Amino acid sequence: MNSNIMLVLHSHIPYVKRQGRWPFGEVWLFEAMAETYIPFLRTWLRLREEGLQAPVTLSLSPPLLDQLSSDYIQKEFLVYLREREDKAAEDERYYMSVAEPNMAALASFYHRFYRDIRRDFTLELDNNLVNVFKELKNNGEVEILATAASHAYLPLLDRKSLQHQIYWGKRTYEKCFDCEPQGFWLPECGYFQGIEDLLIANGLSYFYVDSHAVEGGKPMGDSSLMAPELVCHDETFANTGLSTYRPYKIKDKNIMVLGRNAMISQQVWSADYGYPGDIDYREFHRESPRSGFKYWRITDRNNGIKLAYEPELARVKAKQHARHFLNSIRNTGREAFNLGFNEPLIVGCYDTELFGHWWWEGIDWLEEVVRGIAASSELNFILPAQINIPDAQAQVFESSWGMGGKHYIWENKETKWMWDIIKQANKEFEEIDNSGIDSDIKQRCLAQALRELILIESSDWLFMVTNNLTRDYAMKRFFEHYTKFLRLVNALRDESFGSNFVEWLKNVELEDDFLSFLK
Repeated sequence: MNSNIMLVLHSHIPYVKRQGRWPFGEVWLFEAMAETYIPFLRTWLRLREEGLQAPVTLSLSPPLLDQLSSDYIQKEFLVYLREREDKAAEDERYYMSVAEPNMAALASFYHRFYRDIRRDFTLELDNNLVNVFKELKNNGEVEILATAASHAYLPLLDRKSLQHQIYWGKRTYEKCFDCEPQGFWLPECGYFQGIEDLLIANGLSYFYVDSHAVEGGKPMGDSSLMAPELVCHDETFANTGLSTYRPYKIKDKNIMVLGRNAMISQQVWSADYGYPGDIDYREFHRESPRSGFKYWRITDRNNGIKLAYEPELARVKAKQHARHFLNSIRNTGREAFNLGFNEPLIVGCYDTELFGHWWWEGIDWLEEVVRGIAASSELNFILPAQINIPDAQAQVFESSWGMGGKHYIWENKETKWMWDIIKQANKEFEEIDNSGIDSDIKQRCLAQALRELILIESSDWLFMVTNNLTRDYAMKRFFEHYTKFLRLVNALRDESFGSNFVEWLKNVELEDDFLSFLK
């Protein structure tokens, strides 16, 4: 009996290039590069050198691809790394001066970490992570999915916006990887009946949904971290009799749907019993007011007292948790076999940034899981390209992987006004008469208006407002893009392109040069 394991990592950072640095903005991208993407690539390249196969499916969002490919970001990232090294060195001197050798050792640990990241980014990865992902893809070591242009929440957009999001998301993929994508990651696993028609029209052959979209039942999710006024009651979806242990063809459509496995997702994500909450792992939410480094372990989630972080203790715990996870998926496969699935498919979908950034030890855990699967006689890695569109059909539920299983995280009383603006902006863009747009300035203006519209639609702003995470920054970005959009639309409507406007447009094209190939 063999179980096929499909590991799917969805990678996305909001478009923050030239949109502020600290405490909000580019630092989010730099942290993810240093703590997640580069450690991930270093690990996969090392596994390759050892002759180990570690096929994984990756989604890389257009905002992320655009920023990772940017000369500006590559240069600023090196500045960021040197700043981190200097701060760590300062902390080490300080803690030695106050006779706290354990904290000084941790500061030295951070200094080595950022120094090594800078060395590998420059020497081994040639400053361009996208090219390394492309190499892994071309070698068949990873499969890369396309996704929506600005990571928009698709179920709530009108058809024209959906077309823009899917088309320009696909074009970004083609530009970066010199081939057409086969699979598509629905941002937030946001599905509604009919989205598959647009995917098929763009030549795509498979996509992913959350477990309850296929099986029914109560969706995964944890409302304990949300403000009381935002908490919704989880829906229960009608049981379907279908299973995520196998792929399906969408009813009467030539496209495959793959469902996320609930057990292995909860094992990692759950706020109550997921691995990242272990007491010996690094505490994400507490940092030094001197430098921003995180020097403590979780210790006790219900107690403000935190013990100093011990990297070696955390590494040991990551290996233990990897072994536990491997036992869990072996047992899950055996249970599926007993239910009649001869070669059950087990799909684990996670945000890539969980590993290394949110969960500092997550890359170590991933490596141990990969090694365990490679050594197992019961578990095999599988990529979606190895699966043909099946005959078995399913009609899946409108759904997402957000709380309540549907649209609540992105559409609620806190965000209704944002959707009103998005709908109005789409209406205004569609009313532009572009039949006479023949001059260079008009074409640039129209292209920039579309960029601003696509950026307005990003799910990030809605998510931050709902969760009250950097709410002010999200609203600022949302209004800035909308204000730029209005000025561009008004200029096109009035054919008002004076010298002041042209200079302003030039600055906006630099600030928001997202989808720079858009014409």
